[in-house]
Amino acid sequence: MVTKAMILASGRGERMMPLTRDLPKPMLKIGNVTLIEDKIIKLAEIGIQDIVINTGYLGEYIKDHVGDGSKFGINIAISDEGDQPIGTAEGVRRALSHFDNKNFILVNADIWTNYSFIDLKRFDLKESLGHIILTQKPDYHNGDFDLSDNTLQTGNSFTYTGIGLYSTMLFSKYDDKDLGIILKKEKSITADVYSGMWNDIGTPERLKNARDEISL
Repeated sequence: MVTKAMILASGRGERMMPLTRDLPKPMLKIGNVTLIEDKIIKLAEIGIQDIVINTGYLGEYIKDHVGDGSKFGINIAISDEGDQPIGTAEGVRRALSHFDNKNFILVNADIWTNYSFIDLKRFDLKESLGHIILTQKPDYHNGDFDLSDNTLQTGNSFTYTGIGLYSTMLFSKYDDKDLGIILKKEKSITADVYSGMWNDIGTPERLKNARDEISL
């Protein structure tokens, strides 16, 4: 059973300017909850006990906001990457020691979804090094992958949601800095398609749309 997770929260959020001039993107709110809190709460609800959060630009705001995780009933560790981006996969590599060679859930802080994560917690990777969640590509995205017999294929029919279950071995096998490159190289990655609500909060307009949706 999976008990550990990592939240990717180190991006600069340049497309969100001016909203992120003085605040990191994961600290933006939708309703009464910040993007980072939303992920922590969802993970804690399914029994995740330990979460690593990587931070970069204005990361002290996130560190001060989430603390050690005790207010959520879990343990939180911060992996500070400094102000310069190092890449998603490299960020995970720096935190691998937190996972004790066990499978872990990885999620982007800057998404907004009602996906519950419970199926990932129970998922058995078997011979695969990762299992990711895809969605039908939205109008604003070019797509990342195709899918055949629940295995990733080259193509662009689906968009990666930023949610997945991974083996630590995937990040030891490759030295690429970005996770997207690794997912296109590795032949054993499996996936499911999620048809529920999902948004990449990548622009002020998408943030506004998400805020408008919950106020209806």
